[in-house]
This record gives sequence, C-alpha cells and structure tokens, in this order.
Amino acid sequence: MIFQIRLLVVLITLFSLIGSSVLIPNSSAQEETQIPDWIKNVAEWWANNEISEQEFLTGIEYLINNNIISISFMPCGGDFSTAASDPTLEAKLIPDWVKNNAGWWATNQIGDADFINGIEYLIKKGILGIDNKKIKGEVPIDDVIFSPAWGVNKDKLVFIASSFFEVYGAYGDCLFDPDAKINKWRSTTLGLNPNKVDEYNKVALWNDPQNAVVVYPYFTFTAYQPQGFYNYYDGSCDDCTTAKFAQPTSQYTSSGKGHQALTLLGYQSITDVDIDRHPGILQQFDKVIILHNEYVTRIMFDAITSHPNVIYLYPNALYAEIEVNYIDETMTLIRGHNYPEREIVNGFDWQFDNTHPYEYDDICFDMEFYKTDVGWMTTCYPENLFFADTEQLFNILKFIKDL
Repeated sequence: MIFQIRLLVVLITLFSLIGSSVLIPNSSAQEETQIPDWIKNVAEWWANNEISEQEFLTGIEYLINNNIISISFMPCGGDFSTAASDPTLEAKLIPDWVKNNAGWWATNQIGDADFINGIEYLIKKGILGIDNKKIKGEVPIDDVIFSPAWGVNKDKLVFIASSFFEVYGAYGDCLFDPDAKINKWRSTTLGLNPNKVDEYNKVALWNDPQNAVVVYPYFTFTAYQPQGFYNYYDGSCDDCTTAKFAQPTSQYTSSGKGHQALTLLGYQSITDVDIDRHPGILQQFDKVIILHNEYVTRIMFDAITSHPNVIYLYPNALYAEIEVNYIDETMTLIRGHNYPEREIVNGFDWQFDNTHPYEYDDICFDMEFYKTDVGWMTTCYPENLFFADTEQLFNILKFIKDL
C-alpha cells in the first residue's frame, strides 16, 4: 500500500509543482532556480529500491522540461527506446553508482547544486537513459516549419535542441561512437521557430529577388553508404569502387544540415543528378552554392567551375571523378582520393582544391571566406555550426545572402 501511494505521488507531481521548493544556483544563467521538494522524495525512494529507475528518470525529465536541469543538446537515448519497444528487455538505464548519489542527496549529504550539476553531466555524456519522447521543445512541433526539400514525418521526431534553428531527431535512431563511448544521432532535422521570423528575414531569400541555388551532394551521400567507396578504402570490400544509389538522409558526410538550413531560408535546390544530366541548368542561376560535393562527374566539374559566381561552402568539393550509370542506378570511382594510384589526390588535378588543411577542421572557431579565380571558398567544414545559435552562424548566412 505504501509503495502504491508513493507511485501515485510520483505520477501526479510530474504535471504540477506542489508544496514548497528549495533554490539552487544556476551556473549558466547566474540566477536561482526552483527545485520541488518532491524530487528529493523520488530520489530517496529510488535509492531505497521502492520505485523503478524508469520512475526516477521521469522525475529527471520533469526537471529538464522545466529548465531546472539545463541540457543544450539532448543525447540520443537509444537504450531507453530499445527498452520501450520491448518490455521484456531489462535495459540498464542508470549505472548503480548513480543511485548512491541520489541517496546522499536525499539525506542531505550533498547539496542541491551538486546533485543537479552531476545529473546534467551524466545526461550530456549519455550515462542516463532519458526517454527523448518525454522532452519538450520551446514550441509545439506542429508549429515548426521544416525544409520543403526533405520529407519529414513529424510523428517520428523528438526534440533535441533549440538554437538558431530547432533541432529534431528520429526516435531511437542512434549510432554508437566507440571513441566517445556515447550514442549519437544518426541524422538530424532542422526547423524554423515561428517566433524568430524577424531574425530569419535578415538572412533568408523569402523577400529577396535574387536567383540562387544550393546543390545537394547526392553522389557523395551514395559514396559513404554501406558497400560504398569507403568500404573499398578501408579494405573490407574489393568490389566497392562501384556503389548503388540509396535513399538520401540528412548526414554529416553529405552536408545535410547545410542543405536543410539554406532550403529552409528560401534557397532553391537541385542535386548532382540534375547537373550531370542537364549541365546547362546552372546558367539559370546567378549564384550557385556547392556543399560537400566531393564526388562528381567530369560533366559536373566543367559546369560548376565555369559558372561565374560559385560559393564552395565546404572544403573537399570536386575531389574525385566518378561515372554514373542511371540504368543500373550505380556510380563508379574513376580517379582521385588516392585511386587508382596512391599518389593521385584530386581526381581532376584541380589547382583550387582546398581539402587540406581545411576538411578536418569541424570546430570552425574562426571560419573565413576567401576569394579564388573560381569563386569563394571556406577555411573549415561548417556542418556543426548549423546546430548553434551564434553571431558566427548569423554572419555566415548573411554573407552567403549578400554575395
């Protein structure tokens, strides 16, 4: 009976603040934040094995949604989604030693700030299995605007972050990073916050007559897929110099965030296929934005490099030559990226190749645009910048608009 009463209290208090509260300092905002007393009760019950770890985590989710715990970028809770999909699985969502910390906090052996800061750290490191479905964004997802160039199923999306753009991921779609030892989102989706229209207007083309286009690197996306070129490079597949077309998703390697951001802001979009089949299409546009178009055909290379106003937003563009078979829906590596001879680097022997040293700088502390005879180029790989809400991102988007 006592257990049932306590469980009922947990469920009720998830939806409202009740009773008195204590104050903890919020280091990021430099102000005091309220934490309800009932959270400490929940921690004590869990420490005493009177409620489940899922019920304890529900209290933590409450703290996140009420900005008591501050998580700027929600990690991918793959373990929780796996457990939710199969109740017979007993996924371990919290390490045993965390229970000791909860007990110490419940008995006032550590302070409120120490407990909250510790929980924040554990969530950011993916040590606590948070249910992403329970985390709310700043605005309802039905009000968020997504790129018309990408098919988006809102029912499958969960909130990740609110920055210049709203960021979402597909529930449970995680990829384990063995180096960081954490689940990471396999792909992410950007959206527009309807409350930021005035800010977007400064960098968008909605009310601008310019004729600009961004080129999605579909061939590069294909090269990075399983049984693609990178399985040939790593020695696991001798036949993988020919790769099969695949349905594109928004991935880091194919500059999916950059493409989403620009199409959200009103830029027209075409793909590698459009240029390869109709190279004259680029002459319809006054400005062409190239992303991580690493693998291109000779037709594409000639069409892009002959256009008078090109922005190469990512390093490593126009790096290797391919041939495409549209009947078999395959593409084949011809030259470049140390193929067929190791000393062959850029497949077109392009003098403006800026792969090194810029491709592997994904921090972009001080990204710059610089002018060449074939257009504007950049000094880092900016994909992660589209997750940010910084003056740097705004300036990049404004620079692209004004060129």
